[in-house]
Amino acid sequence: MASSSSTRTAVIASLHFAPIFASHMIAYARALHELGFDVVFILHPRYIGFADFETAGKVVRLSQARQWLVTNHADFAIFANAAILNPALAARLRFTGTDVRYVFHEPDTIRNHIGESTKDLAKFAVASMASILMLFVCTGVFLPSRQALELYTRHFAHYNRNAVVLHLLFEDEAADSDLSRIEERRFFSFLGYASNAHDFDAFVEFVKSSIRANCEFPFLIATRSSLDCLMDRDGEFREYVAQGKVHVRHGEVLPVADMDRCYRQSFCVWNVYRCSTQSGVLPRSFMNGTPVLANHIGSFPEFVQPGVNGEFVGSALDHQAILDAAMRIRDNLATYVAGCRDSFKGLFHYNVGKDILAEVLRGRHRGAEFGLHESGV
Repeated sequence: MASSSSTRTAVIASLHFAPIFASHMIAYARALHELGFDVVFILHPRYIGFADFETAGKVVRLSQARQWLVTNHADFAIFANAAILNPALAARLRFTGTDVRYVFHEPDTIRNHIGESTKDLAKFAVASMASILMLFVCTGVFLPSRQALELYTRHFAHYNRNAVVLHLLFEDEAADSDLSRIEERRFFSFLGYASNAHDFDAFVEFVKSSIRANCEFPFLIATRSSLDCLMDRDGEFREYVAQGKVHVRHGEVLPVADMDRCYRQSFCVWNVYRCSTQSGVLPRSFMNGTPVLANHIGSFPEFVQPGVNGEFVGSALDHQAILDAAMRIRDNLATYVAGCRDSFKGLFHYNVGKDILAEVLRGRHRGAEFGLHESGV
C-alpha cells in the first residue's frame, strides 16, 4: 500500500554487516524522522541486537524485505554501504518510485590499494563492482568528503552524475558524558581495522621504539582484527603486552559503548594512514573529545585543524615527529578536547546532515547543469 499524504516512509538499508555503519544509520534515521519520515531499517541479520535500531525506526530483517516491499511503499531510501545484494533491492525500490540514494564511501580505484593483503584487495574489488552496479540503479549518490567527490568525479561520475557531499553522520553519543576528566585519558591508541591501509604495522613499530625509549604513556589497541599472528611472531611486542605497556583488545566486534570507552580513555588516536579516502575513526574521535594524529592524505586536511582537534605528521616512519606531536597534544589536552567537540558538532552531527537531506528532498540538486554538487562543506 502507498504511504498516506501525511506520512512519508524512508528505508535505510545495510545488507552487509560492518559495525561502524550502525551509528551512521541511526543518525540518518534521526535526521529523517525530524524531516517527517517514518523510518524502516532493512538490515543484515548480524546487526540485530548489535545496536538499538528500534529506538529510531522499525526493523525489517533482510530475509523479510521482499515481503515488506509487497505491502509497503517507500518514498526515500539510503543504502548505507556496499553490498552485493544492494543493486537488486535498489532496483525493486526504484521500480515502485522510490528515490534511492547510495552512500559511496570509497570511490577509489584498486590500483591505489596495491600492497594491501590479498583478502583486503578481494573485498575492495567486490565492493567496487557492487558500487558500480548501484550507480546505474540509484537516483543519486552521497559522498562523505570533498576528497571523495574529487575521486568520484575522476573515476565514476560517468555512471551517475547526481552526487552530493554528505559527511559521515552520527548522533551525539557523548552528549551526556563528562569528557573533561583529562586524567582518565591515558592512552595513545589505535582503534579500528588493523589493515595495511591504516598502516597498522607502522603503528606497532612506533609503539616498540617509543617503549624502548622509555615513553611516558601506555598504548591501547582495540580492533576486530585478530592479532594472533602478530603476537606469535613478535616476541618484543608480546612482552610489552604482558608488562601492561600495551593494552590489546582484538578479534571481536566491540559494542558501541565499549568502543566509545576506548576513545574516552585515549588522549590521541592514530590516523596516520597509508591509504584512506576518509576515516570513520576521525568523527567518532571528535565526538568523544579525542584528538587525532593524521597525515596529509585523503580527507584528513579537510577536517583536522592543528592545535584545535589534532596534529599532522609527515610520515608514519618519523617516530620522533610522532612522539613530539603526541606530547604536544597531551600537554594541552583540555584545549584539544573542546576543539574536537566543536568540530564534531559542526561537521558530523546529524543536524548538519539533516539540512543537506532537506535540500535533496526538496529537489534542489536535481537537474543541475553538471549534476555534481558540494554541500555542507
